[in-house]
Amino acid sequence: MSLISARKLSLLCYLSFSSSVLSEENYNSFGVSLEDLLNLEVSIASKNDMSLKNSPSSVTIFTQDDIEQYGFLSWVQLLGQVPGFYSMMNPVEGNQSHLIMRGHAQKYANTLLVLLNGHRINDDYTGGINYLIRYMDLTNVERVEVIRGPGSAIYGSNAFSGVINIITKSENRIELGVGEFNAKKLIASVAKNIGNWTLGGSLSYLKDDGESYSDVFDRNGLQSTTQDPKEVTQVRAAVQNDKTQFFGQYLTSKRSDYYLFRRLRDDVTEIKLNHLILGIDHTFIDVEEMALSFSTSYQYAERESLTALVPRGEAPFEQVDFLFGESLNYRSLNLGLDGKYQVSDSFIINAGLFFSQSQIPDGFIKSNFDLYGDFTQLDQVVTFTEDDQRVVLDKERIIKSAYLQSQLDLSENLIFTLGLRYDAYNDVDNSLTPRAALIYHIDNEQTVKLLYGQAYRAPSLGDLYDEESGLTFGNQDLHASEIETIEAVYIKTLEQLQLTMTVFSNDQKNIIGFRPDDEGNQLLDNVAANQVYGFDFETIWQPTVGFRVKASLTHLWKNDTDLGQGIGIPRSEEIAPKSYANFTLQYYRESWSFNLNGNWRSEVNELDSGDLWLVNTNISRNLSENFKVIMTISNLLDKNFSTSSYVSLGTDEQGNNVQKYPGRGRQAFLNINYRF
Repeated sequence: MSLISARKLSLLCYLSFSSSVLSEENYNSFGVSLEDLLNLEVSIASKNDMSLKNSPSSVTIFTQDDIEQYGFLSWVQLLGQVPGFYSMMNPVEGNQSHLIMRGHAQKYANTLLVLLNGHRINDDYTGGINYLIRYMDLTNVERVEVIRGPGSAIYGSNAFSGVINIITKSENRIELGVGEFNAKKLIASVAKNIGNWTLGGSLSYLKDDGESYSDVFDRNGLQSTTQDPKEVTQVRAAVQNDKTQFFGQYLTSKRSDYYLFRRLRDDVTEIKLNHLILGIDHTFIDVEEMALSFSTSYQYAERESLTALVPRGEAPFEQVDFLFGESLNYRSLNLGLDGKYQVSDSFIINAGLFFSQSQIPDGFIKSNFDLYGDFTQLDQVVTFTEDDQRVVLDKERIIKSAYLQSQLDLSENLIFTLGLRYDAYNDVDNSLTPRAALIYHIDNEQTVKLLYGQAYRAPSLGDLYDEESGLTFGNQDLHASEIETIEAVYIKTLEQLQLTMTVFSNDQKNIIGFRPDDEGNQLLDNVAANQVYGFDFETIWQPTVGFRVKASLTHLWKNDTDLGQGIGIPRSEEIAPKSYANFTLQYYRESWSFNLNGNWRSEVNELDSGDLWLVNTNISRNLSENFKVIMTISNLLDKNFSTSSYVSLGTDEQGNNVQKYPGRGRQAFLNINYRF
């Protein structure tokens, strides 16, 4: 099936049904013991339903109850409470912001694989998700499962430093919210049973005028203030029965001002993003000994951006700003077949096939100057759409994959998992990624895990096929970035206390960055390597039902980057902290709940501002069985802080490098939630 015909079919499907897989229950994590929490089943680590303590990966799970207790508005906020993760995403989740995963920092979040109901939503243009997909919220999410560490042996490319699966649901509720920065929020959701089918849909809308920043850095020296307004609309819907699920999500966002291409130009800068994903899952066989299921998904995304690269007054732009932007479309089609065979009570085999087809059919520059002619000023902004004016070549990526995994219970207390995946690409080297896990239950209170995994991040379509756009040159001889990880995990569970210590070693090579070519241009190449040794320490203390304290600390003994010939890219240790932590205090009763959570990090070289505490709170009060009032406050202490940029924004008047973005101050939200 061609992508064009797939798009038409998918759009027809979208008119009939769209997003959100539905849930059977609302799991309240406060009503169970710490031992029961470890027995909560997850599927992300092995594609089998297994308890957390038996999973062959380090896994964190957030239930719907957890998400509501924290007051998370987006998946990025949630990742700040995952051990080993630290967010350096700026307020608009810009292209130069990044997520830190056990010391590794990469822009576009392209070494984290993001799944929606098990379907990948990373784009193949950047390999990440925030270039074309921003601000995806957690409206009507049943649970979120996170792998900390490699997952390529099951999921392929980009499952490098972690995997996150967002599992949606539908329910009957309405929520209205207002907040600082003139913020407005609306959530509406419905679910209905018709025969043996369940139908559901949701709408979320968020708009604010943004924070007002002063004393900001402007490489052109024209302004010292800016703001970060945004507007986001997200639609989900689903149709489901026991064997078949149809889901889809449409997300559109617009933001203006703030930074774009590392430049400020208020009243000019604007980005508009549209993203659609449609997915189908069908189970052919589901019996005790065997299961076989099919999945397919289609994505379509659009990006329109514009800013001023050079301000008015500089030759040859004496009369007007030199405006520059992109017009880019992305589409992909994925097919998957997953099977499971229970050989015996102690032996399970998983296998699967995967096919992906993606491309950038439209990738062009727009400007108010004739960039491909005599560089004269034009009457308006024009998009240059001739074949020889592309900023990224229209190349098709095809991936054919197969994976095999075996899970063997060697004894009542010893579980061994071995897996292997092969990915064949039409445009880069093929990849073979193994994994192995040994889990030993010393007794009912103690578990030890030894985990080994390899993962890779394939060069993206942008890495390979970008044309000269004033920004980058692609390189079709790139190799995949690779990582090899070893983890040793110890879990101790008592009646009121749970402790987890994870020691990890990450060895990365072939990291993609820039190097100068013979003509002085910046060419993408495999230029860097990185070694990280560190540990995650997690603790949960629950003295009574309804009261819980959670905390985690990550410390890096070593975070050492070898840039080789690389230029214009950072060492991870320069933009990531050496130590960082998260914490939460939760108190829950039938009529009200209180949550205090936040993050701490040590000093970051490029920020030069010492360590940082950020604290948030969420308080809710049930006025009746169905009616709730919620107050959420982000950055409760109104800290003035910055996040590190992946590359430099320029140099200030004193010649100092500037590599940071301003962060938002305190923002309070008052919400009214009605379930029916």
